[in-house]
Amino acid sequence: MASQTKYTVLEVDTGDQSPPSSSATPRRWWSRPIVTLTASNDRPTTFTESIAFVTPCCTGIFTVVAFFYILLLIDQSLSHAKFSIQSIAVSPSDVATWHVDFLVNNPSTRYSMYYDGNDASVRLGPLNAAVLNISRRREARDVTVMSLAFAAEEGSGNDVVSLGVKLRAMHKRYVNYDEAGHLDVRCQNLTRSHENVNIHKIICQSSFTPLERFW
Repeated sequence: MASQTKYTVLEVDTGDQSPPSSSATPRRWWSRPIVTLTASNDRPTTFTESIAFVTPCCTGIFTVVAFFYILLLIDQSLSHAKFSIQSIAVSPSDVATWHVDFLVNNPSTRYSMYYDGNDASVRLGPLNAAVLNISRRREARDVTVMSLAFAAEEGSGNDVVSLGVKLRAMHKRYVNYDEAGHLDVRCQNLTRSHENVNIHKIICQSSFTPLERFW
């Protein structure tokens, strides 16, 4: 009987290995869905799965709305500048010249004031006064001394009058456009007498009024 020769085939390792199939590659965590809805021919989607599917979208919308609402509250809660009178000097004549020094405390940088005599207006009692000059001197980061000079008709020295000052201002807002307007300053319990002026009885209040827009 003839002998049979057996051949052995040796496998040579060339170093090249076929990559694993894509089905075996694990997906990264950021590409994995929170929940996978069933196909139309599978079982119906449960209520819990539907809620889990829409929750990320609802959470994102809620976060954006809450963020803008917080910014809106900040815009409305910012305090504008506060005014107080430090000194008053009145030069007696038919048309008296008043020199009033205000201490301006502006705690917020979101409100900007413009100390320009051309844009300012003054009322002494019921009458308008002529603005002669406005100057300022910074005392601290949020404290400014404003010097106002104006001319008004001389009245009785015992008259108690109010002083109204209007300055151009800008409110820089976080939400929507910036508001242009003016800062109204109203001081009560002033007297026309240049000899006896009680500064401590004078009460000043201020408010910001935005300009009306027609669009």
